[in-house]
Amino acid sequence: MSNFGKGQEVGEGGTRKLFTGAENFKVVAINPTKAELEAIYGRELNYDPEYTGTTTVSDGDGEREVNQIRLDFYLSNEDVNNPINTKASFYVADTHHKSQTGKVKVINDYGRTTWLTKEDITSGDAPANMTWYSMQGVKVAKRGEEEVIDFLVNLLNLPFDLTKVDDKSDAYAKISKEEWKAILGGDVSIFKGVLASTNNKIGVVLGVKTKADGGQMQTIFSRKTLRQYTLHGKKADRFKWILKDIHDAKANGAFGNVEFGGDDLTLREFVVKPTQLSLDNAPGADDAFAAQPVSDDDDWLNE
Repeated sequence: MSNFGKGQEVGEGGTRKLFTGAENFKVVAINPTKAELEAIYGRELNYDPEYTGTTTVSDGDGEREVNQIRLDFYLSNEDVNNPINTKASFYVADTHHKSQTGKVKVINDYGRTTWLTKEDITSGDAPANMTWYSMQGVKVAKRGEEEVIDFLVNLLNLPFDLTKVDDKSDAYAKISKEEWKAILGGDVSIFKGVLASTNNKIGVVLGVKTKADGGQMQTIFSRKTLRQYTLHGKKADRFKWILKDIHDAKANGAFGNVEFGGDDLTLREFVVKPTQLSLDNAPGADDAFAAQPVSDDDDWLNE
């Protein structure tokens, strides 16, 4: 009797598609647990996701090690014919950001940021040349807080022009010091509440990142996002500001290994360029049978 089962036909298998350009996404999870991730992936995972840790920062106050949390917002475009799944990751450090001139980044009740001196912050009055900036609820911003708040403001489609709203509380976009203390400890319930309160989607610019080993993965431009209506707007320059942010970031050396596609930001499938494999660049080249670690950076649902 044979010790082998009956042979089964082998199909070609699917090829993971990668995309560039702008697309709208539903936020389907925030910092999921291992069990929640297994439900998302549809398989058992051999690691527990870790979102909190420490990081080293350096600014006008010197170098220091501080606590940090990674906020992973899992995204799905919910298109059955052309499904795309990725995530937006933000890192928030439990410290301030001071410039070399001594000013500190602050944030107000509406999620708007600027740089102020200690005297301006404690006085509660905006400088004479900054009357445009609302000092309501001003506090020192956490490092990375601005990007998270901006993401949520665009997701919720909160009013931008405060002069055009009857009740300014409709434009509130704030996380208190006490709430940040809980968040940095791993409690993301405030974000889950925000996600449960809306059916809106958020627009992001997709990119394809080339990793150190030559592999490619789906990523996004996380510094700025788009409101849901922007994608199908009629204005020819509707992507003007986010394109400026992308170009400025690249000019300053960021996202050098990410391709975002053409400036029209039309959603396109990315043509993956194969990498010639050799014993020198193969994964685990030192030990062909070495186990490869699972990276949190890998595109979810597409591994």
